[in-house]
This record gives sequence, C-alpha cells and structure tokens, in this order.
Amino acid sequence: MIYETFLFTRNQKRDFTAFVRPRELTNKEVSLLASALGNINDVANLTRDWPAFYSLPVGQYNMLLRHYDSGRKHAGRPISVVEGIAVRRTLQRHYTLAVPHFLAHHDDVLHISRQIADIEAANIEESAEHDWPDVQAEDVQSAADDDLINAFLSRLDEDRLFVPFTQDGRALLISALTDPRLRKAHFAFGTNADVLARLHQADIQVDIVSYFNTTVPSLRNRQTNEITSELTDFIGKLPARPEGRVAIETDPDYPTEVLPTPRQVRAAWQRIQTDDDPLAEFDAGDEAMLTMREMRRGERQQQAEQTADDEPEETRGWLLRLIARLLGKS
Repeated sequence: MIYETFLFTRNQKRDFTAFVRPRELTNKEVSLLASALGNINDVANLTRDWPAFYSLPVGQYNMLLRHYDSGRKHAGRPISVVEGIAVRRTLQRHYTLAVPHFLAHHDDVLHISRQIADIEAANIEESAEHDWPDVQAEDVQSAADDDLINAFLSRLDEDRLFVPFTQDGRALLISALTDPRLRKAHFAFGTNADVLARLHQADIQVDIVSYFNTTVPSLRNRQTNEITSELTDFIGKLPARPEGRVAIETDPDYPTEVLPTPRQVRAAWQRIQTDDDPLAEFDAGDEAMLTMREMRRGERQQQAEQTADDEPEETRGWLLRLIARLLGKS
C-alpha cells in the first residue's frame, strides 16, 4: 500500500502551515482541516501518548490523523500538531484493513514530526510516497462487544456508533474497524460537536464518534443525534487513559455527571457535622431557603442595629469637638 504523509503545525516565525503535505492535497482542503480542528479550544490536554484520532475522506485521499499539543508555545498559547498519513481513495480496501494496525501502533506510523530535526528551521515540502506492506485485520486483536457491533453494522445507514474517549473506547473502536463488514473506516475519536458540524458542511461524514466525555457506548441517530441503543451496564476494564489525563471538553448531549435532586442535596446538608459548619449558628428554618423579601428584611435589620451601635460614639465625638471650640475661644 502506497501512502503519503501530512504535518500541520506552526513555529515562532510562520503561522500554522502544512510543512509536509501529500502531492494532490489542495490549499482549500488544508484550510478545511485547520478550520474544523480549530474548534478544539483546549488542546493542552491532548498529548502524543493520548491524542485525538481522525480518519476522514478529504479530496483524493483517506487521511488518518492524530491531533495533540506539541509542548511548544507561541504568545503563551499551546501549539498543536496535526500529523498522519494519506492514502489515495482508490486504495480504500487496503486502507480500511490497515487502519486498526496503524491505530494500535500510532506512535510508529503517524509520528511525522520526528522526521524534522528543527521545526523552527523547517521548510514546506511535498511528501514522498512510502510503501507499507499489506496488513490483515487479524494482525490486530481487540476484545469486542459483539452485540453492539452487530447492531451498529445492521443500522449503519441510520445510526453512528459512539464510544468513550478512554482506552476501552479506543479498543472498542479498533474492534469495530477490524470487522470485515465495515466498508469504510471513517471516525473521529476525541472531538466535539463543532468539529463534526464543520466536517458535515464539507460533506465529510464519519461512522464512529467519541466526544471527549462520552462515557457509555451507544448508537445515535445520524439526523437527530438521539440515542437509539446504549450499553447501560458498560464497565471499562482498562484505566480510562494514561496517567495524568483529564477530560477537556463536554459532550452537550451526554453529561457525565448526574445531578442530585433537591431532596438529596438537603439530606446531604443535614448530615454535615455542625462543628465543621461555619454557618451552623444561623438557622434558616426547615426549608433552608430565604425569599428575596426575607433577605432584604434581614439586611435592613442589620443596618439598623449597626446604626444604633454607632450613635453613642458619634454623640461623644460631637460633644468633645464643641468643648474644644469653647475652650479655644476663651
């Protein structure tokens, strides 16, 4: 299989640029990738060992990319890297078979920036063509949830598969990609709705998605994004991600935290030890809630008490000033 390489980043002198690009990739297509991935607001938490992954049909190529923080900064802001490989779409079958292998060995295959010794002195260049031996799906073994993947493949035209942005989610992604029934390997692993919306504007569709805080594998309708099926009993077997990882964005359609009810909040409050509660001396009643009128009434009462406390001191001060003036005149 013949592939070309892609490296998009910036240095201190040159703004974001495709320093290495496939021969047939146009400036318009580079700008599309830049504008889509520019919707990731906080790239600082994406690292080389835990990047976001995209497999997208762009122009004449299928592109497998990873997106992460380079560790460099410009004007105090992290500089991101988008790098990977591009395979002509005429080699679709070979590409689909190879993607699971490339994901499992991404730091060997997709690490294009290591080819540049000094990014500050880098020049723009056209990618050479590289030969990669044919890869069989059996070369990558990953545990799968057969029921979910079967349901996904049977509803591929109507639904997309959502997986968690975790190591278990990546294993599930690879498992789905190794299934020979999957005709195309197009996905966005570690993304948000704005990125997908920009890709959709360019008529680039993906079949498998992972938002940054998706926690449960599910199927969602392509048109409405409504959940049509999910694994409510899903329990991950691997650590969520390499040590030190934190969630960086929210999935607006799938919050990770279930908020407590008012009754639960009150019960938790009542369990607090009064010795540790700096507000224990104040009693707001059984409802533990004050209306705006009650709050204003309390403020007026405090102001009146403060005024009463200050009056004797002000009176003494006035008498002392009067006596001083009289003595001065005499």
